[in-house]
Amino acid sequence: MWSIYQRELQSFFYTPLGYVLLATFLLLNGLLLWIFPSGWNVLEAGFGDINLFFELNPWLFIFLLPALGMKSFSEEFKAGTIELLLTKPIGIPTLISGKFLALMSILLIALSVSFFYFLQLNHLLLENNTLDWGVFYGSFIGLFFLATTLAAISLWASTLVESAFSAFLIALFISVFHFYGWNQIADLLTNFDLYSLLKSIGLQYHYGELNKGIIRLSNVIYLVLQTLFFLFWTMLNIKNKCQ
Repeated sequence: MWSIYQRELQSFFYTPLGYVLLATFLLLNGLLLWIFPSGWNVLEAGFGDINLFFELNPWLFIFLLPALGMKSFSEEFKAGTIELLLTKPIGIPTLISGKFLALMSILLIALSVSFFYFLQLNHLLLENNTLDWGVFYGSFIGLFFLATTLAAISLWASTLVESAFSAFLIALFISVFHFYGWNQIADLLTNFDLYSLLKSIGLQYHYGELNKGIIRLSNVIYLVLQTLFFLFWTMLNIKNKCQ
């Protein structure tokens, strides 16, 4: 698994695309949180609200992770290297795990750099005021588990087609719908039970609960199961294509 992990990280940082994606993520975070007038602008909010960061970043992840994962398997199928990889003493689960961990490592690098924004916000607060770090840690955990699900969706999408751009579009559509779409459909219903059911299917509902700083095991389990579901589906797609 570690050889696959290292190979993925090297391929990411050996191309300009990797640096462009990371730079774009950090630049958009900085511009939307501090410069551009928007609903996420910290300075316009008038108070030190770290929730603005956690409201913004799911949308950035919805674009970033499909872009990071679009080549994961689509390029392997296109170049015919997937069969070569599977002839080595590694199984499909190991191959998926290596690529998944590489995606999450890149994401953690981006998040660790963006930690600077919290320090800057804490510095701007009035004396005797501090950020609510309890809410920060709870929200960060929610954001991390949401990112694992989006990363799994991106890997799954890359097994469907040989075009990296098509994989990006599929992952983007599924991510937007799974995060935002269920809520929109639920709002059209008048039956409360159906409304509650559809709302609870969406990622936004469970992430929003964690974003309050209260870590409920049910919300964490839901996001973990979603991640495992798409990783399992990824494995099935690879098996079917390699038969």
